[in-house]
Amino acid sequence: MRRSALIAAAIFALTLATRVPFASSQLWAWDSVLYARALEDGFHVDYVTASQRPHPPGYLLYVGIAGVARQFTNESNSALVLVSIIAGALAAAALFLFSRRFVSDRGAAFVALGFALSPLVWQYSEVAYPYTLLGLLSVLLAAGFAHARGRSRMTMLIASAAFGVAAGFRQDLLLILGPLWLWMVWQLPWRGRAVATGMVLLGCLAWLIPTAVLSGGVAAYFAAVIQQTDFVRATHSVQAQGLPALGTNLAATVSAIGWGLGLFTVPVVALLLARGYRALRARAVALHEREVMLIAWIVPGLLLYISLHIGDSGYVLSILPGLYVVAAVAIDRAPALPQRARRLAFAAGVLVPAFVFLTSPGPVSAATIARHDSELASRVRYVREHYDKDDTLLLAREDFLLVRYYLPEYRTWFHGRDPYRSNFRRKRAPQVTAIVVFTPGLKATSRDALHVRAAKDVELVYLPIEPGSIVELHDDSYTVSELPYRRY
Repeated sequence: MRRSALIAAAIFALTLATRVPFASSQLWAWDSVLYARALEDGFHVDYVTASQRPHPPGYLLYVGIAGVARQFTNESNSALVLVSIIAGALAAAALFLFSRRFVSDRGAAFVALGFALSPLVWQYSEVAYPYTLLGLLSVLLAAGFAHARGRSRMTMLIASAAFGVAAGFRQDLLLILGPLWLWMVWQLPWRGRAVATGMVLLGCLAWLIPTAVLSGGVAAYFAAVIQQTDFVRATHSVQAQGLPALGTNLAATVSAIGWGLGLFTVPVVALLLARGYRALRARAVALHEREVMLIAWIVPGLLLYISLHIGDSGYVLSILPGLYVVAAVAIDRAPALPQRARRLAFAAGVLVPAFVFLTSPGPVSAATIARHDSELASRVRYVREHYDKDDTLLLAREDFLLVRYYLPEYRTWFHGRDPYRSNFRRKRAPQVTAIVVFTPGLKATSRDALHVRAAKDVELVYLPIEPGSIVELHDDSYTVSELPYRRY
């Protein structure tokens, strides 16, 4: 145990050391602003964007630990990033300790380092998002459920209460790990399962009551959660949008897992194919208890993200540790390799993903973090230095809340779009003389639009307009219309 603790501590320290040089200096995305609002203006869950601190369902305990971190950093982004860094390092150490239930210390250390140096895990360890914390909680709860199953009823009840409390950090844990919790308690008699359910609910009350109180009451809180859930279902789910949503969600989920597993995808796929082949030959599927446990950990999250919505690649950190355990089992069962081949495989599995993160310009890399920080800071600085707040209207899309956070004195329009339907709107501009387009992906169709260089490789679009002009917003484009204003 002492040796294992030392290895876990070394993995934690190594992961922590690799994070510090690449930490983001700017809020990362839409939800990051909502968490910063909660830290600065007080926690309040609402469906209306202007009042969200943060969005439903709230994540009270996540905001709480970020608030503790803010006492040391005195700034919201750095506090949120600090939580991500520490959670990512703890998740790698916890994965090592849990993987020892399945494989040797060497195999467990191998997959834990692979997880720590995965581009996806590394990137989300550096930004103001809660997904490395989601990964940490996923490992800890899976380990707790596996430890409690088959032991005393009191042990399972304690694990159930901990499950309810942990949902205060991320409420989606109840959906993703609910089947794994059922696997733990299923051996209990029906009365024992009922009591365990009550303990989960009791644990949930620890965060639900203060969340509701801070959000205007139980009715207001649940109304906001229901509205948010209905919006996600209607906008992104396969049930509402059919095959296009299935294709989008499936592609996004597979891509995120690919960035998360890297070369460890090979042993995972090999094991699944071999297991499927043996099942076909035997015309039966006989699952061991540990296999059932891994399926209950991984499959529900996959089904949720593919059928309902995967709002961000970081969501897969809830199931990624389980996939790394599968990789560890596959490697452990693989035919023995010569010592040199084993060393090469180890080096490739750990170092190639790290090399990709550190050197590539891809979407999941250190370069992406640095580029995001630089471009956002450059655009904010240029707008403030060159455009008067009383004469300028800013137009933004996915970075709308970032603009509102860093340029609160400017009027800003949100030009959103439905992902599966064409959008067309006309809006009358206020009494301004120019529109400045903040989001790079928005395209101007007006001849008067000018591309302005805010910094090297960083552009804004400047469009002079007459005060009160009608602006047409169509999918990813916009223009100034000469048509009379009509209400739609």
